[in-house]
Amino acid sequence: MKFPIHINTEEVASKLQPSIASTYKKLAASRYFTASHLELLSSEAKHILQTHHSESGIWGHLLYIEGVFQRSIQFNTNDQSHRRFDHFYTSLEEDINKALVEHKDSQAVRSFMRQLVVRLEQDQQYEHAPWPSIIEQCIPLLSAGHLEHLDQTLISSSLHNGSSASVRLKSYVTLLVGKEKQALDQLLSFKTNWSEQQLTIHFKCLESRERWDTILQWLKQLFPTKTKNKYGSLQAYADRSHSHLNQHGVFLTDVWDRWLLAPSFQRFAALTAHEKKDKKQQIVDYLLPRLEAQLHQAQAVQVYIRLLHDQQRFDKAAEYFLMHERNPSRLHEDKEALLEAMKTFTPELLKPVFHQFVVRLAEKKSRIHYEKAAFYVSELLQVYQLDQSEALFYEYLERLKAEYKTYRAFIKELNVIHA
Repeated sequence: MKFPIHINTEEVASKLQPSIASTYKKLAASRYFTASHLELLSSEAKHILQTHHSESGIWGHLLYIEGVFQRSIQFNTNDQSHRRFDHFYTSLEEDINKALVEHKDSQAVRSFMRQLVVRLEQDQQYEHAPWPSIIEQCIPLLSAGHLEHLDQTLISSSLHNGSSASVRLKSYVTLLVGKEKQALDQLLSFKTNWSEQQLTIHFKCLESRERWDTILQWLKQLFPTKTKNKYGSLQAYADRSHSHLNQHGVFLTDVWDRWLLAPSFQRFAALTAHEKKDKKQQIVDYLLPRLEAQLHQAQAVQVYIRLLHDQQRFDKAAEYFLMHERNPSRLHEDKEALLEAMKTFTPELLKPVFHQFVVRLAEKKSRIHYEKAAFYVSELLQVYQLDQSEALFYEYLERLKAEYKTYRAFIKELNVIHA
């Protein structure tokens, strides 16, 4: 889809009015809409644009969104039904983004973005206007030159008394082009208090640039009433900043105690990426026993297994499988990966684990468990072969068959695999 340079937008908008009116009525008519219903309406609008107004290119999408939005304002349905309208706008926005990818260096893109800002300025008093979201989704697809021009266009616009969405967007673009102080000033000048969620994109940008001091300064200035370590969803950015700025190697107990409230291996990796090996070992020594107290929680188990694998704590891994693994017939892929690592580095620790798995599964007395038990007997053979003690394995196998001689289905599985 193209960005036509010479186009009469008033003429295109006039031609689109019947279709826009029909789409608006459908969006506003029902009390309840499923996602599939909304997708159907979006598809109808896209089909109309592609088959009857293809010469308008991506401008047709902009004018269609504008037409529906203006009617929602006119008939006072925007606030009460904004979610369904947002869904519709987002769907049409997908085509705009595809066109931006194809024509990101085109001069016509600059004109298109300028018109988006014009509409942002005109409708800035409406909290649910579509323009902030549309521009924000366009931003990652713009060339550096177009982004600079967008920043200049926003600065010259009158968004001082706009909605929080428009001010937030303006500040974000200013931040992206490298003007941190101006971006912060724009946020501070806004009279309404910001929520943590509204500013996530700003802090994500600062983190990507490793602006750790700046992150902490922004948090203090933007949320002056919040005490230290209580920044809600932005607390993770504060923790990572403190961790990176911790030049004297002080153990950040409060950071790790918060981490334990919602353990995440990704956050562990981010918080320790810059740490030396001995410091990371100290952190892991602090976390493991506390995670062990949470092994009744699935998320804690998953993180615990990842930590054991990452830090090669195979003695702890063997202890976990022997004492805590309840269902060896269906292991999560992280546990499977840990067992494979143990087979490579500490095969001796695997012998009691697999021996116990075989007993647990055989005692379940079902075909599927017999098959899995036989699989672990095969795994045991490989482990015994690693230290050239196959003779011991075959002695074990004979004892196993003798002990479970009345379990005919199990013996059959063993005979199939170990004929």
